[in-house]
Amino acid sequence: MYIQSVEITNYKSIHERQTLNWEPGFNLLVGANNAGKTTVLDVIDLEFGLSEPHRSERTIPEFGGKNNLLSEFEVTLATNFNELWQLTGASQLYLPVTQMALQFAGNGAAESIRNFADANTSLRLISSFGHGLERVTVVGNDLIQGMASRNSNLPVLAALLQYNPSQPALDIQIANTAGVNSIAGQYAQFFKPRIYRFTAQRRPGAQCAAQGSPALDREAITLPYCINHLQTNDAHGHKMLCGWVNRIFPSVKWVQAPPNGGNFELRCLPHIPESRRDDLSIPLARMGAGIGNVIAMLYVVLTSREPQVIAIDEPNAFLHPRALRELLAILEAEGKQHQFILTAHSADVLTAVNTKTISFLDFDGIATTVRQVGHKDLHLLRSNLAELGIRMTDLHAKDRVLWVEGQTEELVMPDLLRWACPEIAAGTSVLRVERTGTFSKKGVEPDEVAQLYERLSTSSALVPPMVCILLDGETHSEEHRRKTEAGSKGKLRFLDRRMLENYLLHPQAIVATLAVLDLSTNIEDVGSSLTRNIGSADAAEVDGAKVLKAVFSELSEAKLEFRKTRDVPTLVEWLLENDPEYLAPLRSFLRSIFEIGDKGPSSIF
Repeated sequence: MYIQSVEITNYKSIHERQTLNWEPGFNLLVGANNAGKTTVLDVIDLEFGLSEPHRSERTIPEFGGKNNLLSEFEVTLATNFNELWQLTGASQLYLPVTQMALQFAGNGAAESIRNFADANTSLRLISSFGHGLERVTVVGNDLIQGMASRNSNLPVLAALLQYNPSQPALDIQIANTAGVNSIAGQYAQFFKPRIYRFTAQRRPGAQCAAQGSPALDREAITLPYCINHLQTNDAHGHKMLCGWVNRIFPSVKWVQAPPNGGNFELRCLPHIPESRRDDLSIPLARMGAGIGNVIAMLYVVLTSREPQVIAIDEPNAFLHPRALRELLAILEAEGKQHQFILTAHSADVLTAVNTKTISFLDFDGIATTVRQVGHKDLHLLRSNLAELGIRMTDLHAKDRVLWVEGQTEELVMPDLLRWACPEIAAGTSVLRVERTGTFSKKGVEPDEVAQLYERLSTSSALVPPMVCILLDGETHSEEHRRKTEAGSKGKLRFLDRRMLENYLLHPQAIVATLAVLDLSTNIEDVGSSLTRNIGSADAAEVDGAKVLKAVFSELSEAKLEFRKTRDVPTLVEWLLENDPEYLAPLRSFLRSIFEIGDKGPSSIF
């Protein structure tokens, strides 16, 4: 069993119907705070009384008004007949049908339902609730049974299937039922025990009394008894569990749940059991929520013989990044039959597992909308990014991406943007373009290369929009720059000076940079060296890196070499802190490429 899809209408931050399609394996929900991630997990709890209509000016246009429409939900569960039969734990099973199914009379209906009950048939159970009429629609083969439409009030009939284990055969009757609510509730009770939800707020039980079943309950209250049962009846399984816990939390060597005053108490040992120091064990009640949740998850993965749904709400809220990576690696390796639904802000989750779907929840201040990336598109995107040397985490949670010439620009541009364009800096990812020589190859149109990077931004919801590719002016003429920028429709832009170093030819900044390298000099000597090496050339068009290289060599008597990735960040930092107005031309240029108005000087220090 797994959850195939969820549809939500008019609930909390979700106004119009939003659909999320999921697959077996890992499914990730990503969004900012209050974007609706937990709202989605509320629905998979299959609580039929759930209703909290959306409230905004869209549903309540006037002050003091009320949204009288009910919340609506539809959860589609994928299963098969054998699994469905096992879940009932009984010798009979009701399958809902309507007047639509009356055309299957006599043997026709029996044959259709027997085909439907084939062990290899994939079924979809659609539980709809929240709008006053709770129902279950069962889909298998070509036989569709259920309501004729979303708002139908047709009388409900049911196919009653009776099964004799000693003589595997189906006895099928078409009969009236007590009502659709009883069927919907029945199916919910079948599947709810297989849906687990772990959050920082839900703390598993630290003590509990003996239970009748070693199956962990949905709230993990019975976890101490389950661990005791595991240790007593499956010593090897218990050892495996403890090994996993220790891998995630190195300080926890062993977990056990001995009897304590008529209850079982879950305790963690900081030493291996061979040390026989159980007197140093720590009760789970005195430990963080993360350890209890992890033990419960691992217990479900270890002991469940049938597929389960495991939802983890913001695991980065109760787990250290390293612990989270280890947990996900274990779940991926040991829990292949299960379905995992994770909500997260952290980019760690994007690369820690083979994610099958990613759902982006965007809240615009009024309502939440959902964008999804499937496994096929995600695999292709990862491949394309890898070819360009880009990590997916570089793009996570960014609003836009600015591509730059090289490693030096990638290092210093974030600081420059925080100073020059504070309005957009936090949401801008700065990445260097690979193989920049491609732009000047004979027969290669620069705009074609720019389109390659732009397609990344338009092919997937994972990649933010591209601002432009910012290149050095180098030796290109003004006319060539203008034609190239026009040909790429502004996606290729050139610095208005030859290179970034041309903005940094500041004598005092150079003195300070040389001091960091343990070379003492004075502003007069630096000024004279700059004058000699620039000569009569235009300071904006001279080779700035070559000038700095010559100045460093002259003043250090060839003992120091100018290194771009080491020394440019130091020059930029000094200027931003001590003389930011010297960079005013660069500030104006950067604000122009982001199409925001110019502003006065500011400091980030």
